[in-house]
Amino acid sequence: MRARVVVSAVGAVLAYYGAVALIAVGVGAALPDAWYDGPHAIAASTAPLVAAAVAVNVTLVGAGWASRHELGWPAGWATPAALGRGAAGGLALAAGALLIALGTGGARVVATGESFAAWAGAALPLGAGLVVAALAEELLFRGFPLARLAEPLTRVGASVLLAIVFAAAHLANPDVSTLGLVNLILASLMLSAAFFAPGGLPLAWGVHWGWNGGLALGADAPVSGLTFDLPALEFDTGRVPVVTGGAFGPEGGFAATATLAIALIWFGRRAAAVGKGEPR
Repeated sequence: MRARVVVSAVGAVLAYYGAVALIAVGVGAALPDAWYDGPHAIAASTAPLVAAAVAVNVTLVGAGWASRHELGWPAGWATPAALGRGAAGGLALAAGALLIALGTGGARVVATGESFAAWAGAALPLGAGLVVAALAEELLFRGFPLARLAEPLTRVGASVLLAIVFAAAHLANPDVSTLGLVNLILASLMLSAAFFAPGGLPLAWGVHWGWNGGLALGADAPVSGLTFDLPALEFDTGRVPVVTGGAFGPEGGFAATATLAIALIWFGRRAAAVGKGEPR
């Protein structure tokens, strides 16, 4: 019986991914090619995934799935405060990782002399793109897939499984390393714990964006190997890449390992309190 329940859950998640992919391809084909060029390229490239995932999620809610499953999904969706708390927490985590990289790994954030206006002109569309990209990944690796798999696999089991899938999805990223993949698994586990903590999906979305935005906008550091070359700032990975992450960015070093592990413990405790009856 248990095997059948697990297979049913996995099948439902695969069907979810299939439906999202099918709709995303259709939405992406309808967008003009010009949308994928220029400063809004990140937002444009991930918008079809977000639109598709939202459409599938709305369908699931309309079909009554959420009301039959008490896992906090999509509870809290309409709580901007949770999104804001998450963003602040993600920014703090990024700052912590950067401080460790600067203090112990010899990394540097160098001012190039370009104007604040030049930085802002590039940072605003990049920040918006990172918001959309973070939502896309949360809808794919938290949200329905995590809630559905948690039923037969437990929250921990589902979180571990999707963390492995999350890391595997980044295997083709530039300069990926073994430690980088370990840190991506840690990051996914931390975000899953945030999802089950008070605040739900908006909290996890905010943390995800705050982390990526803090690294990219605050230091022009690579995010999972992706570089953005913002004006006014330049990130020097320093002399100890095992700490600073090297070309993969802080996520490839022990600076991120330390901060993500602390955040995982924090959110894990908050999620455990919810499991014991504390309201979301």
